[in-house]
Amino acid sequence: MTALLTALAAKAGTYLVGAAVVVAAFVATYLRGRSSGKATAETQQKAKEADAYEQHLKELAAAANARPSGSVSDDPNNRDRR
Repeated sequence: MTALLTALAAKAGTYLVGAAVVVAAFVATYLRGRSSGKATAETQQKAKEADAYEQHLKELAAAANARPSGSVSDDPNNRDRR
């Protein structure tokens, strides 16, 4: 009986090493995919921020070019008129 268990344990060692290699390959693949997804998400976020900044600059330029249509006292939104 002991000889049979020893033989099974010896053969199982080979399978355990193989299983450890497979698990290590899965972990490496998972980590590589995760870092790739993170880089993609960061790139998308940077592009979104760049678009928002460009829109902000356009709004600033439009505000800088704004001119009143009349005097301040003619402004319907003037809080002192109320």
